[in-house]
Amino acid sequence: MQILPKFRKRTLRSKVVIISVLSFLLINSIVFYIQPFASDTIFEYYTSGYFSFITSLQHISFGFLPFSVGDILYILVFIYLLVKILHFIFALLFKRFQKLLPIVLRIIGTLAVIWFLLVSQWNWNYLQPSLEEKLELETSDYKVEELADFTRKLIGETTKSKNDSDFDIFSDETNSIIDISYLGYKALAKNNDFFIYNYPSIKYSLFSSILPFLGISGYYNPFTAEAQITKGIPIVQIPFVINHEIAHQLGIASESEANFIGYLASINNPLSTIQYSGNLNLLMYCLSDLRKRESKDYDIIIASIPIEVKNDINEISQFWKSYRNEYREYFDDGYDKFLKSNNQKEGLESYNKVVSL
Repeated sequence: MQILPKFRKRTLRSKVVIISVLSFLLINSIVFYIQPFASDTIFEYYTSGYFSFITSLQHISFGFLPFSVGDILYILVFIYLLVKILHFIFALLFKRFQKLLPIVLRIIGTLAVIWFLLVSQWNWNYLQPSLEEKLELETSDYKVEELADFTRKLIGETTKSKNDSDFDIFSDETNSIIDISYLGYKALAKNNDFFIYNYPSIKYSLFSSILPFLGISGYYNPFTAEAQITKGIPIVQIPFVINHEIAHQLGIASESEANFIGYLASINNPLSTIQYSGNLNLLMYCLSDLRKRESKDYDIIIASIPIEVKNDINEISQFWKSYRNEYREYFDDGYDKFLKSNNQKEGLESYNKVVSL
């Protein structure tokens, strides 16, 4: 006799969750619509206010733990959804149709809550003013000759920091590179409070054996505010990747802007080894842009790169090339659409926009 009331209670609870989240998503759509007129307000009250406060609490709560809380959360949610899907299949096979609706509502409710958290904990950062607007930068299209001239100067800076770098100091303890890489933010914070980073929460991902197949060197976990680094990528990339993900932790949503801030944090680090990582990664973006623009100076510039620097570039290129697979394009296409749906019109190409910044 009590089965029907319990069923109704659970169904009602699921409906309330779904309706509440859908209502929030409606508000989210409205916010996206008015964003051109309210980006400064979003930055002031959301990015610098709510988001900064919540992520600070998350960094204090999870930062000291040696493992990734966010990755464990992903595993638990995956297992939960998988179990519910299996329950749905078994109920269908054994014709227990009365159980189908509660299972579907729980699955939809779980996905709705996940989307709600993603939007409230991260997505609104895409609506803040661009870095060009904040810093009053002029990023109109540059001539290929200007890019070639800048790349030559960058090769000089890269070579200088390479000569003073020594990644062997991190060979015995890979975590030490995490402890040192973010110190450039302290230098940036002296001139701008936005770069204050007091509670580090940087972890190697539990999925490090899988991520290279997806072309992922690191990512920001919006549910726990942890910066996740793919363990095993070329060590010359790690400091730059760390500083890129920290930029996301500070509320920089744009990938090009995170690259730019990551570069600034890297070259402002007191250790030449970390400076080299920033210079090298930016150099690779510049060389890629020169090649795409079919610069007549491309071959000459490539020939001017010292062999030691060129070896590091080749190591990075070969590493990622070795993980290329037929499924990668589907992941790239999905992520490209996600970026474009969140106010990054260039999609994956936005990473390379760091050159213009």
